[in-house]
Amino acid sequence: HWPLRLRTSSSHEEGCERDWSVVTKRAVGTNGQLTALECVRVEWVGGKMQEIAGSEFTLKADLVLLAMGFVGPNIPGLIEQAGVELDARGNVKADTSGYATNQDAIFTCGDMRRGQSLVVWAIREGRQCARAVDLHLMGKSDLPS
Repeated sequence: HWPLRLRTSSSHEEGCERDWSVVTKRAVGTNGQLTALECVRVEWVGGKMQEIAGSEFTLKADLVLLAMGFVGPNIPGLIEQAGVELDARGNVKADTSGYATNQDAIFTCGDMRRGQSLVVWAIREGRQCARAVDLHLMGKSDLPS
């Protein structure tokens, strides 16, 4: 499935590549440092995603930001693999001062942290979380608080 409306932002103009119908299967790294994502292409069959045999590929990565709308976290897979703590409702647990999870260098915000909610909350938390990640990585941040 494709976006209903294709928009080009400054990140796309600066070289961001768009790639749809892809599922991340595994995060790969050494010594706690992310180095790549193992992915596979999917196709929609009868309203469900099915992996396309032989379409596996690897993306180099040193940072992953997950931005998705959903009813709740899908625990088996990446969340389980990361070992992040969940709250009583099954959301990824983090406080709102730093958005850090119980695992070093893993942050959460928006629907993943608070549960399905208004987009304005996701935007607010996304901005605050970006500042927290910047502080974590750089030791300082010029992003607004």
